[in-house]
Amino acid sequence: MFEETFKIVAVILACLVGFTVSGVAGMGGGLIALPVLIWCFGVKEAISLLSITQFIGSVSRAYIHRETIDWKVVGYFALGSMPIALIASFIFVTINSTVIVRILGVLLILVVVYSRLPFGRSFRFPLYGFVPIGATTGFISGLFGIPGPFATVFYLSYGLSSSAYIGTSSLGYGLIQLPKVLVFAIDGLFTIQSASIGAGLGLISILGAYLGKMILGRIQEKVFLNLITLMLLASGISLIFKS
Repeated sequence: MFEETFKIVAVILACLVGFTVSGVAGMGGGLIALPVLIWCFGVKEAISLLSITQFIGSVSRAYIHRETIDWKVVGYFALGSMPIALIASFIFVTINSTVIVRILGVLLILVVVYSRLPFGRSFRFPLYGFVPIGATTGFISGLFGIPGPFATVFYLSYGLSSSAYIGTSSLGYGLIQLPKVLVFAIDGLFTIQSASIGAGLGLISILGAYLGKMILGRIQEKVFLNLITLMLLASGISLIFKS
């Protein structure tokens, strides 16, 4: 009884903290919540129910920042991300992802380091580049359930403000979840219980989105960028050492 209660509290706190961080940084919710969800439910069920939670959380963040969304970026990103997320979700149940996750972690750290160098800071990511970045993000999200870390540095290199970055990227991440939810439902990964848990945690993610918005309004742009850099480095390191 105590263990079950402890797990429930741990899941709620992990999602509240994770999606509050997402509300501030536009990413991090899945990285924080997923280990706890895997501990409680196992890999397949955790990633499948998290897709529902992430959809609700991402859409809520996009709604909060709706006035600053760059719709062209969303369109290019979705063009690449949604078809690949569909394909990646189909192979999710069979692939051994350990090596790929670690490679992704190394690449993420290298990209972040490059973006902080003098010549990297002057780089401006082109609009059409969001098609391949969307495809890569869709692949990562379909297999590992974490869309945010890889794409974040490219959104910021495009020159979006903090609010525009969170609104634009969150809508893109939300759209990625739609083909995933469809495939997981077809493959029978959802039960009534897991879908209900995912939706319930989605309500917590909405609260996190609003808490994140309150915190974001009190952070200077330079501090925000430094926070994102630290989050990305932590994400890369966690992916490298992910078992």
